[in-house]
Amino acid sequence: MPCPQCQQPRAAHEPETICCAGARSEWHCRQCGATSQGFAFPYGRCPACGGELALGQASSDPGSHAAALTAVRTAFEIELGGRAFYQRAAVDATDDTMRALFRRFAVMEGEHMEALCRRFHVTDLPAPATDFRVELAALFAGVENKPQDPGNLFRIAVALENRAAAFYEARAAQAAAGSADQLHYLELAAEERSHAEILSTQYRQWREGQGLPVAAAPAQAAAPLNAAALLLDAADPARIALVCGDQQLSYGDLRDRVARAAAVWRQRGLKPGDRVAIKLPDGIDWVVAFLGTIWAGGVAVAVNPQIPAAEWDYILDEAGFNVIVATAAEDTPACWRDRVILVEEGRHAVAAASPIEPHGVDADTPAFWCHSSGTSGKPKAVVHRHGFAREIERVSRERVGITAGDRLFATSRLFFSYPQTNSLFAGLKIGATVILDPQWPTVASVAATVERMRPTVLLSVPSLYRSLLHAGLAPAIAAAGVTRCVSAGEALPESLRRAWREATGIGMLDGYGASETLILVLTARDDDDGLQVSPGVTVQPLDAKAADDGIPTRLCFRTSTLALGYLDRPAAQAQSFQGGVFCPADLFLRTPSGGWRFAGREDSLVKIKGRWVNLVELEERLAAGTPGLLEAASVCVPDEDGVDSVALFYVARTGERVKVEQALRDRAAALPPHQRPVGWHAIEALPRTPTGKLLRRRLVDMLRMAGGDSR
Repeated sequence: MPCPQCQQPRAAHEPETICCAGARSEWHCRQCGATSQGFAFPYGRCPACGGELALGQASSDPGSHAAALTAVRTAFEIELGGRAFYQRAAVDATDDTMRALFRRFAVMEGEHMEALCRRFHVTDLPAPATDFRVELAALFAGVENKPQDPGNLFRIAVALENRAAAFYEARAAQAAAGSADQLHYLELAAEERSHAEILSTQYRQWREGQGLPVAAAPAQAAAPLNAAALLLDAADPARIALVCGDQQLSYGDLRDRVARAAAVWRQRGLKPGDRVAIKLPDGIDWVVAFLGTIWAGGVAVAVNPQIPAAEWDYILDEAGFNVIVATAAEDTPACWRDRVILVEEGRHAVAAASPIEPHGVDADTPAFWCHSSGTSGKPKAVVHRHGFAREIERVSRERVGITAGDRLFATSRLFFSYPQTNSLFAGLKIGATVILDPQWPTVASVAATVERMRPTVLLSVPSLYRSLLHAGLAPAIAAAGVTRCVSAGEALPESLRRAWREATGIGMLDGYGASETLILVLTARDDDDGLQVSPGVTVQPLDAKAADDGIPTRLCFRTSTLALGYLDRPAAQAQSFQGGVFCPADLFLRTPSGGWRFAGREDSLVKIKGRWVNLVELEERLAAGTPGLLEAASVCVPDEDGVDSVALFYVARTGERVKVEQALRDRAAALPPHQRPVGWHAIEALPRTPTGKLLRRRLVDMLRMAGGDSR
């Protein structure tokens, strides 16, 4: 049965489950008086000064809902603080095995938070501290903080685990005997006690001079490889690899510069498995830093250089970076600032270094992370292995037809896996020329770059192709020499594809992929009946009977570029990664000839008045060819009587709102009653992720904030 507040599923035997969906409170610091908004803070401490936070209107009655909610917040505070402490401890540790131990415990704390989110219907992971200090962990643990004492980290960690266990045991004692809450808290307490015992044993061994147990190296079934070297090995050294503005770099020079960057990382103490954040605009420095990290055996993580502060804090807390490459250090919290290498400093260091050989590893060793686009919550770190590079170019070569003579330009930024894979990785592996642009993409900047750089292949997202059409710039794309266009990142409406072909004479390859698969696992040319399975990919419907009966179903993908999984998200991993395949929450319908047609995400297939409505198809029926309409999106919301209905949001040209809405209403009148929107909302722009994906849930939130009226 669904939770009455957040509508998430809950077990029938759990009628008293606490629902924290949307629970945000005001906190007051008893030390500095600052006020903070949020669900939970590490150890209940003020992010400004570290003082104790007081939560307004908290009840002390153990049986009250407010007290239970406070207990859940406290549990999150413990896990948030624990993960932040272990990440800092892992980065600061000088002993390799101690570093591995603390990093493993940081992952465990992240797993506990995921379990708490699911158990108590927390809609999003709480934000981390903006400036976590180890002395806060010592204060919470009741242990004296001695920064110069190497055993200090162990003593704090043991005390943290014991205190967490005591809290969970106390909550279990207050819960009803045999209840789901009691069992949940007892499981968490047992894990914390187990962690404390592990840490105590290893602390004792460390004090006795025995050192820490070293994990056995994975058996290597094949010769070691390095993904960065694989990407750069085959191309003619004299060919141009990268072009950015007035700069260009040959394959020979790129390989040399990447090997020098790897040497710089090594000189600065980077060890295999250490994580490096690349927080730069697109450009040659970005590519050198990213591939140089992989060449040295580190784990490269691309970060949006315009990332909001709260998301940057979250990723820092999740990752525990050893190095951060950025254009400035001021937007990085003080506790991580000493890890920042400014790009200018790094450029000089690379020029002065001597190149080193690539660090060979097993194919399943992590090489880089990319973050999912986060349309349903905080972005998940997707961990990819070195073996991804073996066939990363196959779809680009066989379906798009890219050759070494092509010039590739992707309009999206390189922190997004779509351009990373299909332009940079595939382009380098094929030996083509990759065009980079440090500007944040706009219609004008994309058109100018195409005119100046003369790419032959353009890779973009439907929303930008649509904007180029509306701005009248599409014909200039063809005139500049583009011969092939690729669309991915979101569903490509057939009306947009047809309009682009009419305006440019260029067909468009439609692709479906994910951060978890890297490549476009489904692709469709103009004459294909639906999306076809890409070369090197196998696909099976999750529900074969539903697929045969013409009912939308999820698909399971198997490919050599599949990720190892998610960082700190075992439940999400178990849901999406099953038996060596990836099964996303997107729905597909089988076409008559055996292809697949995208039918939206699971949240876009809704039941209205007992009938299924596909919101993606509804949007296309209403919006296709409507004069003055720029874009539209629909959501399912309760009407004034609490009955689910459809609301449509639309963006109209300036001065044409009334005409556009009337045209949409006229089209809707011809639809069956259960498909007709009951709410019409003109807005300035649809909410999207930095990678261009529609944030449908934000539209629902907009209605809730406006009072819940869908009309």
